[in-house]
Amino acid sequence: MPPIPDGLLAGFAARELAKGCLFSTPSGGRDQVFVVGSGRLRVYLAGESRELSLSYLEPGDIYTTHTPTYVEAVLPTTLWVMPTAAFARRLAVDPSVTPVMMRVLGRLLANAVNLIEDLAFREVPARLARFLLGLANRRGQMTDDGWLIPLDLGMEDIASLLGTTRQTVSSLINQWEREGILERRGRRALRVRSLAALAVHCPASVGQPTDMAGAGR
Repeated sequence: MPPIPDGLLAGFAARELAKGCLFSTPSGGRDQVFVVGSGRLRVYLAGESRELSLSYLEPGDIYTTHTPTYVEAVLPTTLWVMPTAAFARRLAVDPSVTPVMMRVLGRLLANAVNLIEDLAFREVPARLARFLLGLANRRGQMTDDGWLIPLDLGMEDIASLLGTTRQTVSSLINQWEREGILERRGRRALRVRSLAALAVHCPASVGQPTDMAGAGR
C-alpha cells in the first residue's frame, strides 16, 4: 500500500487492537474514521450462519465505521481514529485526504460488485481462478517455470472472499496441482505454471460454463 501522506494523522488518536478484536459492527453506534497504521483488518458481512468478506484493509488505508459491515483485526493492528464529524471538518480544509479515501472505498465497491457477480453467475472454480489471476496480475512474479504468487491469506480467508468453504478451496487447489496447473510453494505461495491454463477455468463471459462447474459451492 502507498505510505500514509505527511500530515494526514494530525488530530487522529492511536488505538491498538489485538488479533481477533471486533472493532466495528453494524449496530455498534460508533461514527468514526480510521487510518490503518499497521496490521490488517477484515471488512465483512455476516448472517446467521455465513460470513462474506468484502475486503482486507492494509496499512495506509482509510475506512469508516459508519457502514453496515463488521470490521475485525486479523493481525495485531494499530489504528489512528477520529470522529467522523471532526474528519469532515478536516476534509473541508485539507482535500489531500480525499484520494486516499476514494481509493479504498473504490476497491471495496469493486470487491462487492465482483462478489455479487461471482455468487450470481460463476461456480466456485471460476471464482477461485479469477482470484488467483488477479493476484498474479497485481503481485505475481514471473519466473523461468511460471508465475510465483504470494498468498498472504489462509484458505479460510480466501474461501470467505469467494463465498464458499475452506474445504472446497483446498480441494480445487489440490486438483489443479494434480493436473499440473499450479504447485504449492509452502503455505504462503503458489507457482502457476501457465496463466492461460488457469484462465480456462474463468471465461471472460459469465454466461459460459467452466470445465469444473460441478465442483460445488
